[in-house]
Amino acid sequence: MLYRNICKAEESYCESCPGILETADHLFLCCPCTRAVWDHLGITISDNMHRHPWLLGCELQLPHTVQTDVMLLLLWHIWKARNALIFDKQTSSHTDILRRLIKDMEMWRCRYKKLRSDFDRWKSYFLSRL
Repeated sequence: MLYRNICKAEESYCESCPGILETADHLFLCCPCTRAVWDHLGITISDNMHRHPWLLGCELQLPHTVQTDVMLLLLWHIWKARNALIFDKQTSSHTDILRRLIKDMEMWRCRYKKLRSDFDRWKSYFLSRL
């Protein structure tokens, strides 16, 4: 937010990491809570990969047909966890984020009529990582 002049520098620090500017790279790659999510899922993430969600999770032996959708949903939950910390002072562990992701996947399941088994394989994988 600093680079867009929305916040002052002192208001642009990560809520979890005092003294570290909250950039997209920090939020989605480096922040310890986010890093725990990626590590716990066994997903390798490097610079700017959050900007290319179709590359996230490629190393997993899971269907690629819904991979981008699932990774976008995961990034969304990381973002929501950040907002909950800032606005509600509610901390989220990596398992909290995964539980909310799985809950949303259960609700979104009906949208994947032809790809339901692929979508379910991703959800089962996330359940196995809890």
